[in-house]
Amino acid sequence: MIDMATKVVSISLPEYSIKSRPNYIKVGKKVDRVIFRNFQDGKYILRAISLDEHKKLSLEKMVSIILEKGTDKYDPKRKDVGHDELSGYDYDIQAGRFEIKNARLIIPKSYKYKTEFGDMVWHFYEHAPFDRGYSVRIDILTIYDPKKLVRAKKLGPKAQKVRKGLNIYLYKFKNPHNKRSALLGIVKILRK
Repeated sequence: MIDMATKVVSISLPEYSIKSRPNYIKVGKKVDRVIFRNFQDGKYILRAISLDEHKKLSLEKMVSIILEKGTDKYDPKRKDVGHDELSGYDYDIQAGRFEIKNARLIIPKSYKYKTEFGDMVWHFYEHAPFDRGYSVRIDILTIYDPKKLVRAKKLGPKAQKVRKGLNIYLYKFKNPHNKRSALLGIVKILRK
């Protein structure tokens, strides 16, 4: 059963490619605009997904899985990027937080690029090679209700810690049997 309250929006962004360095500000502002025009003021949790890491799935198939399950975690045997480093935590997803206020995204001062999506694109282009060995394009954003997720906890005192600051991006669904209830929206970033 699919929750019909989940908003699904698309933006055509053919100029966003990883064949060369993306224009972080330009593509960022376009996607930011789609977010603040389609979601009301409030705080959210945001997860970015690349189809480059799900090569057997089309964009529509992945969106269908997310709508059905509430998450892109469709294969319990599949290990996350950075699995070894994150294995000391009881988490479901890696994601960040954002806020919309007065119909605009609030951009943290710590961001290198003053756009929510642009800063994510920068991380996925410049920093993904450290974890994955290659840059990745973001194809889907999932937007969650922060009241329905909690920060992940370390599995025990002897469990491996993640590098400083990374633990704030690890979340657990409060209701693991109904992850769909936490999903507020999906933004599809089309390649054409």
